[in-house]
Amino acid sequence: FKDSQLSRNLIKACPLLQEPYVPPLIWGKSGHLQTIIYGKLGRVKSPFPRGERIKIAMDDGATLTYDIFEPLSQHPSEGDITIAICPGLANSSESVYIRTCVDYAQNRGYRVAVLNHIGAIKSIKLTAPRIFTYGHTDEYGLMIDDLLANYPDTKIIATGFSMGGNLVLKYCGENPENESKVIAIMSLCQGYDIAKGAEEL
Repeated sequence: FKDSQLSRNLIKACPLLQEPYVPPLIWGKSGHLQTIIYGKLGRVKSPFPRGERIKIAMDDGATLTYDIFEPLSQHPSEGDITIAICPGLANSSESVYIRTCVDYAQNRGYRVAVLNHIGAIKSIKLTAPRIFTYGHTDEYGLMIDDLLANYPDTKIIATGFSMGGNLVLKYCGENPENESKVIAIMSLCQGYDIAKGAEEL
């Protein structure tokens, strides 16, 4: 590391950084093993939060759905805060990582709304000859507007995972009015720069 005032302050505040890292036997030595174990155990032990499915007819005949999960405890700020999640590519509120995130947030006093990408849930029939489109933010924007209509006092934290991170940032950047609807934006595990990726293709 580069010796600087910042690095010296970090080491002083966290002396553990100077100790050698020794990964736990079996579990810590292989990222592949961690992925396999979580892939199996995560499906058995993951939570199944209960929510309400909201359906909205879009102008082109498509049916947008999102699930809303009410908080299970009072938020520490005693405020009304909604995390509006846009899942990754072809995912929905039924995906394991989304269910785990919802459960965690609900138990900490957040309401959670999860966009179900059109065509991602087999049990929801398509009502238009299309599925979700990578770059379009219409569905996420419609969910945000519906949340604000139904919960006018809530504060929105716009959150996206992977491809959803791209969509959330695009939604907030498209129009200053969109950005004003949220108090914070979280882009988690945003995979890549789509513009740069398109050039490579």
